[in-house]
Order: sequence, then C-alpha cells, then structure tokens
Amino acid sequence: MGSKYAWTGVVLAGGKSTRMGQDKALLEVDGKPLLLHAIEKLKPHVRELFVIGEPRKYGHIWPDVMPDEIPGLGPLGGITTAMGNARHDRLLVLAVDVPGVNARLLERLTRELPDDADALIPRHNGDLEPLVAAYHRRCVEPFMDHITRSQLSIQAALADVRTAYMDIQPGDDGWPEDLFRNLNTPSDL
Repeated sequence: MGSKYAWTGVVLAGGKSTRMGQDKALLEVDGKPLLLHAIEKLKPHVRELFVIGEPRKYGHIWPDVMPDEIPGLGPLGGITTAMGNARHDRLLVLAVDVPGVNARLLERLTRELPDDADALIPRHNGDLEPLVAAYHRRCVEPFMDHITRSQLSIQAALADVRTAYMDIQPGDDGWPEDLFRNLNTPSDL
C-alpha cells in the first residue's frame, strides 16, 4: 500500500566528507557509488527525485542535481533548497551516507507522516535521524527563519515545526542493526 500523496525524493549528497578523506557520495559500496544506492532506494517511493549537491560532481550519476541555494549551511540548507524546488508538498529525505536504510523504513515514512504534522523523524534510543525523514513543505518558512538567524541546527529548527516521531529500535522487530549506521571515516566502510 503506497502513500495517498505524491512525494518528492531528496538525496542529500552535500557535506564536506572531511573525515572520510574523499567524497562520500562517490564512494563505491558493492560496486556502486553510495549516491546511486540512495537514489535506487528512494525511487520506488517518490514521484520525482533530485539530488542536492554539485551538478558537476554528480551529474553523470543522476540528471537532476541541484546545488544548495546558499552553500555551507549543512543539511538544513539542503532540505530548505529542496523544499523550494519540489513539485510536491511532501518530501522524503535521505542522506547519502546511511546505506543501511531500507525500503520498509522509507515506506513507513511516506505512509505515516500525519496530515497535521510538518515532519516525521525516526527516533532510536533518544537519537533523532532528521536526515532519513519525511517533511512537509510547510517547514520552509520556519527553516528559512533559522537560516537567516544563522541557527543551522536541524534539531533546533524541528522544535519550531510540528514534528512527529517514529520510534524504531534497530535490531528489534525485524529492523537491521545497522539501519542508521552512518559512514564518516574509512573504518566505517
């Protein structure tokens, strides 16, 4: 059962990847760049899909790559850029460096974003995963407001919108242990 709404999928490929020493989005895992893994995961759940990142770096992998409107703002900037360009009100956001995210999680996000909520964020052991989450375009004004005040913490921005949470315990209930494992350094590979 799919969502009753059309969704825009957004892969956040930006990020400096300083700890990794090379561009994470282009890192090959199982013979494919992480960016392609993320695109292939999102595709079945969305009506349109674009990548937030540098077109000259990623354009050969996916035609629809959009640079941050204001570079250097981190994920909050990337998500806000995506909201300004999305054709649909609901956005399914996936960071490029969480290869353990599966179809079941993405499907639940699209199915369970409440109509009266602006964001649906997975939560495990008190940690939030705002870069594997569902957002409504209503977030754009409050998020822009944070950006204008140079408050770039996405968690702070979420406090200003109606945020719902999805509690998930990796390793339980059929969820993989590495569901939210994030690749930051070569030893994470």
